Amino acid sequence: MLTLFAYSIGNNLYGMEVGRTMAFISLGMLELVHSFNIKSDESIFKSGLFENKYLIGAFLLGTLLQIVVVIIPPIAEVFKLVPLNGTQWLYTILISFAPIIIMEIQKWFNEMKFGKRVYMEYEKQN
Repeated sequence: MLTLFAYSIGNNLYGMEVGRTMAFISLGMLELVHSFNIKSDESIFKSGLFENKYLIGAFLLGTLLQIVVVIIPPIAEVFKLVPLNGTQWLYTILISFAPIIIMEIQKWFNEMKFGKRVYMEYEKQN
């Protein structure tokens, strides 16, 4: 849904090529960012955001590869991507980090409604 939102913003404000590029970047970045959310059922701010050096490394490498694919013309041409300006990058980055806010709200809601972390109970049952 967030990838389609990125495409929609890019397409409506800047054209189909920019929309495609924003969707491509956000698709990869959304998954990289979300990997921090799913490593624990606790808030990412409580669970030690920088404890897993392999996760940090994978995030940095994935981010670097996403940027390289967009800014190196021969590679970008293969994927039919175009360079983004600062505003377009900002939109894409903000959309890509939205899962942190969404999942933090969900984790807080689960704690308030059920009085426990739901994911831990599910894991114990299986």
